[in-house]
Amino acid sequence: MSTIVYDGNYFSLRVDDAGREFAQTGNEVLVVPLTRENEIILTIESSPAFGEQILLLPGGQTTQDESHDETAGRELREKIGYAPGRLDYLGEIRPYEKYLAARSFVYLARDLARHSLAGDEEYEVRTQIVPLANFENLIADAYLQDARVIAALFMARAFVQKG
Repeated sequence: MSTIVYDGNYFSLRVDDAGREFAQTGNEVLVVPLTRENEIILTIESSPAFGEQILLLPGGQTTQDESHDETAGRELREKIGYAPGRLDYLGEIRPYEKYLAARSFVYLARDLARHSLAGDEEYEVRTQIVPLANFENLIADAYLQDARVIAALFMARAFVQKG
């Protein structure tokens, strides 16, 4: 059991019965969109936490009225204008399991077809296409630093390599 200390738009701060603090945010779906050329489509978005543009994967908060598969497909259409022909569930990651109650459900999207939906972002979402084979270059260059995205890309590459 926990008590809410602060409740905002994106997260809440809570205290458990032992007085330990932790943050809670909604669960999310992250999608690794893979083109026929084995390239991934990343989004470029603004980070309020760091005040800079960052690389992310398409995705968004899960809801009770939509399955995770449906959320993955919708977010792809909203963020990058593609619908998946094939969607594979890769697994769940927890970005900061000790002090953040949040789950990321990771999917691989292939056989992409153009199909856009209007998104709910108040800003333009740009994209960057990168080969899946060597996305580590973005990490080495300190351009890709989001741990969830890095983990999802490693999961996707391992899945694709297994065939």
